[in-house]
Amino acid sequence: MRARGAWHRTPVVILASVLLTACADAAPPADPAELLTVRTVGLAYLEENRLQEAEAEFRRLVEMAPGEPLGYANLGLTYLRQGRLPEAEIEVRRAIELQPSDADVRLILIEILRSQERDQEARQELQASLNVDSVHVKTLYALSRLDVDSTGPGPAARRAARLERLVALQPGNVTARVELVDAHLAAGAAEGAAVHLEQLRQLIPEIPVEGRDLFDEAALAAQRGDVPVARAAAFAFHNVMRTTPIYQQGLLDLRGPGGVLLGFPVVTFSETLTAGVRDPETVLAALRFTDATEIVGMPGPATGEATTAGRALAVADYDQDRDRDVFSGGALWRNDPTGFVDVSVEAGVAGPAPDHALFGDYDNDGALDLFLSRGETGVLYRNSGDGTFEDVSGQLEVSLAGGAPLFIDFDQDGDLDLVVAGSESTAMYRNDLDGTFTDVRARAGTEAAVGGSMGAAAFGDFDDDDDLELVVSSASATLLFDNLRSGVFVDVTEQRGIAPGDAGVLRVGDYDNDGLLDLLTAPRGGRGLQLQMNQGDGAFALDQRPEALLEGAATLIIHDAAFVDFDNDGWLDVVLVGESEDGGAGVIRLFRSSASGRFDDLSDLVPGDLPPLRRLAFADFGDDGDLDLFVSAADGSTRLIRNDGGNANRYLKMQLVGLSTGSGKNNHFGIGAKIEVRAGALYQTRLVTGPEIHIGLGQHGRADVVRVRWTNGVPQNLFYPNANQSVVEEQILKGSCPFLYTWNGERFEFLTDLMWKSALGMPMGLMAQGGTAYAPPNASQGFVKIPGDALRARDGAYQLQITGELWEVFYIDEVELVVVDHPDSVDVFVDERFVFPEPNLPLVLHQVSEPRTPLSALDGRGFDVLSKLLQADDQYVDELTPDRYQGVSALHDLVLDLGAFPQAASVELFLRGWIFPTDASINVALSQSETLATTMPYVEVVSASGEWVTAVEALSFPAGKNKVVVQDLSGLFPTDDHRVRIRTNMNIYWDHAFFTVGETTAPVRVTTLQPSAADFHYRGFSEMYRKGGRFGPHWFDYASVAEESPWRPILGMYTRYGDVLELVRESDDIYPIMGPGDEIALRFDVAEAPALPEGWTRDFMIYTDGWIKDADLNTADGWRVEPLPFHAMSEYPYGPTEAYPHPDVVRRYHTRAQAPAAALGGSPAPERH
Repeated sequence: MRARGAWHRTPVVILASVLLTACADAAPPADPAELLTVRTVGLAYLEENRLQEAEAEFRRLVEMAPGEPLGYANLGLTYLRQGRLPEAEIEVRRAIELQPSDADVRLILIEILRSQERDQEARQELQASLNVDSVHVKTLYALSRLDVDSTGPGPAARRAARLERLVALQPGNVTARVELVDAHLAAGAAEGAAVHLEQLRQLIPEIPVEGRDLFDEAALAAQRGDVPVARAAAFAFHNVMRTTPIYQQGLLDLRGPGGVLLGFPVVTFSETLTAGVRDPETVLAALRFTDATEIVGMPGPATGEATTAGRALAVADYDQDRDRDVFSGGALWRNDPTGFVDVSVEAGVAGPAPDHALFGDYDNDGALDLFLSRGETGVLYRNSGDGTFEDVSGQLEVSLAGGAPLFIDFDQDGDLDLVVAGSESTAMYRNDLDGTFTDVRARAGTEAAVGGSMGAAAFGDFDDDDDLELVVSSASATLLFDNLRSGVFVDVTEQRGIAPGDAGVLRVGDYDNDGLLDLLTAPRGGRGLQLQMNQGDGAFALDQRPEALLEGAATLIIHDAAFVDFDNDGWLDVVLVGESEDGGAGVIRLFRSSASGRFDDLSDLVPGDLPPLRRLAFADFGDDGDLDLFVSAADGSTRLIRNDGGNANRYLKMQLVGLSTGSGKNNHFGIGAKIEVRAGALYQTRLVTGPEIHIGLGQHGRADVVRVRWTNGVPQNLFYPNANQSVVEEQILKGSCPFLYTWNGERFEFLTDLMWKSALGMPMGLMAQGGTAYAPPNASQGFVKIPGDALRARDGAYQLQITGELWEVFYIDEVELVVVDHPDSVDVFVDERFVFPEPNLPLVLHQVSEPRTPLSALDGRGFDVLSKLLQADDQYVDELTPDRYQGVSALHDLVLDLGAFPQAASVELFLRGWIFPTDASINVALSQSETLATTMPYVEVVSASGEWVTAVEALSFPAGKNKVVVQDLSGLFPTDDHRVRIRTNMNIYWDHAFFTVGETTAPVRVTTLQPSAADFHYRGFSEMYRKGGRFGPHWFDYASVAEESPWRPILGMYTRYGDVLELVRESDDIYPIMGPGDEIALRFDVAEAPALPEGWTRDFMIYTDGWIKDADLNTADGWRVEPLPFHAMSEYPYGPTEAYPHPDVVRRYHTRAQAPAAALGGSPAPERH
């Protein structure tokens, strides 16, 4: 067994910045390949804690390249670990002299100083390190720790500032945020603490039970500005978190493992030397693979018969301690400091050796669960988070079949469903995220028998339409199922040109870096393979170019394969495992991707003397920046084939983090997401299939830009990411109806959004409580108020701008401006709540002359919120506790005491606020569960017996941003207790509440204006911000505009740009079709409105008639413009018996085509060696 200091526990960090040139008088090395080899061997010895051998290699490196800092730095690190501190300091200071800007080398010096208790010098070095690299994460954290024990707001504020910079660089690090909350509260900054407590709520997949009340208490107290209460609760919560795996993971990332593994090795040469090793042949000369099985204590052969023990192999960090555990040989092996330990019994997963094993987080709690296939039966084990598993198979309400498993979000609702490819059919188990699954294979269209023993299952967005297709294969055939969305698939094997034949081995990857996912298929237990190249439309063709690969695959019996970039050059290589043709020896074959689609055979780099092999997995087991190979053998043993030298090329490690609270749009690890990376001319696409994402960059110092396309279709860009980068899902507003901007006399300003009553193709999970119907097809016809001070005449006209800026299509059939003149002693309102659309609703004005303020206003916890409701000032009642999904929170109340008034009086309640809504995919998720639902706002009053009783069953909600809900309360109070309670779990934020008693009937003059001009053009996207703080609505700055769209294209034919006046003047199903970035500039002649009498004032109402369709992946036909809506349609999407009534209009006006998206940074420009 190995000691604690064994190689795989040593974190290795690639330098964040490219090392600069060495001393000017240092001669360049004569043989870069030999230098790389010495470096690789020295690092391998250091990783194995063979310090004497490491010392010899790094001494040799210093002699060969005296001007290179790498040799001195790692020699000093070796001395540090040996306890030879004075010698260590000498060598490291030499490295710093050669490269003063390297913060990683300075950290080694800091460890040396700390080991000698020279704390003041260590502090000075930390500050010097930060001066040369202001974004160095470990330096920022180490500096922040210096002020932990200091008292007073000054040191706390300084610590908070450093931690703020740190979390901006590593947004997924929970440990840093927990400490940042403490720092803010110590500095008296409740608002800063509240912000990060809410972000922690979204980041932590499952807050420990014993810490939930403490967390809620801290969050609420921080929102209210109660620093002492918040600080005490947050401190106690911090103590609870210290022992959790997610906290320990974050701590390891920030300060390293400690113990005997002090310091972080340097693996990158200076720029001068790097230029000499850019040649791939030089890199390959130093590359080797070593059988490290005994070094790390991998499990040996199984006892007794092991005919199936080698079939199942899975590698993952199931206990969240940042090292890789293994399920192999029919057992779960935990990676401990002294070696691998069989914990199958204590972990609760003991049983017969399975045919398949797969880790995946099906319940979105951040802990990897385990599926095992044993014969015809599947078993699902839920990870309890404490190192044990619970067999939940009997709780799922389905019987799991055996076969090749796959965790995939096939219905795009933010959780991982389960696919099991068996011999009889492909079982599709829909995850209802309430602890149950539903067998939907009949609806999905995958239940047809295919014959033979199913061997594999995989997914990928092969046709680049944002949803995941499904591939299953067997000894008989390979089947490709196209995802039609809504959980429905269709077999397109023949149409897409999938090659027939035995394909028990199946892998997906973009091996030619054209942005399209390709297939590798091979017979399991047979010879030969097929590379099926994606042609760009989701169809495939056999690639016959890689002769060495195809010929090599024909000379062994293949049992498994993988796409692996083992040399970090940014191109996916191929690894094959199996046995020799006579079946006597195990074989690993390496094929390196190179120019013109060729794969070079590098199998001589792999050790021999292996038993017959069955399965292959890969991971960066040593955290040293290259991918190692795991292979299981027919005898039940598992081998670790360590990669030495693949890290001579640069790399990027990424971890996706889906928000656990307040979103629900993506699964926790982002499985199924697509990542595009561009570094110089190197472009590559990677499919996320596990928690860890490893991307080779060749000799590029870092990536220029990374684009993550999450499984809900929303893109997220990162520029110049760190070498080890967590990517936290952004809470992005992607749908909210068209925007209205008005000329206020000085500028165009955002007023609100329009046409909320239309939602073409929207699943009805929100309203139908589990139904599967879509929203009514009726057009949104209605009025929205424009206050008089928000719209002023300009050049003889009232000017309005209607824009499309989110991921939606708009069909605007009619627009009118209604001028409402009235005495300045009264105000007028229109009810702007959401109701299902009804045709020809009249304009109903609500007059207010004497608005009354409630006597009191309390939230459900009894806190006074009246001050936030006294006026429309963008100060919102915000004491909501987010639930799992966007738009849904814990049940919350608003209790208003309206005071005394005559029982027979006419009473109207006015509530101004905004809603952060769910979306189509969230509605689907809600409809699948019996325990998850939304509660529409309803109104209660106090009964004669003093109990709350329902008076208004459906108050509904404000239809968008800063809308007014008007509710008649006349005759609803059974007693003179005039309290009302408004209850919901929807994310509604109220800004202003008042009521009226009695009716006001002042004279009002209404004039309807039709537009005199309507110019349709492309504008772009306004800068978005939150108005009124983090709980205010998303708001938009018209003066700050970006031309490039953040959204994937919605395909189809749009209206040509230019004059569209005749398309918006009447409701006739003839309309402009707007997409993201489009704008219609409307003018209404002032002269058409009458003069304003003295003592009167003028407000406006905008009337719109039209439809909206967002591009959510669960919106019916959301990916395209068509089918075009019309008023007489009976449903949407409509069937073949109905059709858009004006085909001539389509030919005349809708002539602007939207093309598919280009690759990141333009068309891919493959960079070959």
